[in-house]
Amino acid sequence: MNQSGNKIYSENNIFSLYKAELILLFVTFLWGLSFPLIKLSLDTVSPVLFNFIRFLMTLLFFLILFKSKLRNVSFRELKPGLLLGLFMVLGFIFQTIGLQYTTATKSAFITAANLIFIPFIQYAVMRSKPKLNSLLGAIVVIIGLYILSESFEIIPNIGDLLTLFCAFFFAIHIVLLNKFSGSSDLNILILGQFVTSAVLGLIFTFFYEHLVMNEINFTLKPVLIVTLIYTTIFSTLISIVLMTKFQHLTTPLRAGIIYNMEPLFALLFAYLILNEIMNANQISGAVIMVCGLMISEFTGLTNFRKLFGKKN
Repeated sequence: MNQSGNKIYSENNIFSLYKAELILLFVTFLWGLSFPLIKLSLDTVSPVLFNFIRFLMTLLFFLILFKSKLRNVSFRELKPGLLLGLFMVLGFIFQTIGLQYTTATKSAFITAANLIFIPFIQYAVMRSKPKLNSLLGAIVVIIGLYILSESFEIIPNIGDLLTLFCAFFFAIHIVLLNKFSGSSDLNILILGQFVTSAVLGLIFTFFYEHLVMNEINFTLKPVLIVTLIYTTIFSTLISIVLMTKFQHLTTPLRAGIIYNMEPLFALLFAYLILNEIMNANQISGAVIMVCGLMISEFTGLTNFRKLFGKKN
């Protein structure tokens, strides 16, 4: 790290950087499939109840798989993970509720607004300034997603506002994950996130679904079973484990840019599952988003030139 807190990528860690970022891109691939599945499942289950069941199942799976590594865990060790879980579950809850009142494409675009929040939160929490190429890449990605989602043709509604809160909470989670994951025990950090998610999921289910909405919907159908299994194992358990293990090897903003490639994978799976066809705006937006991702990687490309260039 330099004095401003930015990472300096040397020849020794450039491969680790790209390995980590490819793994984070794989995480967005897993998320992309969950998007159309969750949208289909909201006809059979209340959104907050869905998240509670999803996080509870994830917690149980994690405890079964890693119980031998979680003995004698103190509350002090658990605190960073509990804090991370708070912002993660708030992001998921606001996103899922928002999906009831807005479209999947608008939800994806507004969630990408976390790229606007990340630099400010990163500076406030870590006192580090994002590199110029990362900021430029983030702006290009947002522009591309704006065109892809065709949000300019739709009037904002309450679902959009709820999803904006989701973006803010996800931005905090991304920055804090970088702050804690390099210095905390990996398994305890993951455990804390899942514990908070399950507990808060139960509380929000009672207060929002029961007291506010006065209706809890749950109809066990094949699509819901498939969605719960997939989101539990792949887009929650495996994804959070990989994020917690590898995100600290890059910067919060670069990670945020990678995570916002999720709509591209969501569109791919929407085509395969829902038979949705991309129009000209969506194709143009997708191309621009990929360009934004490439811009954010310019620092890494410079390191590759140093690594493979002629030595004097």
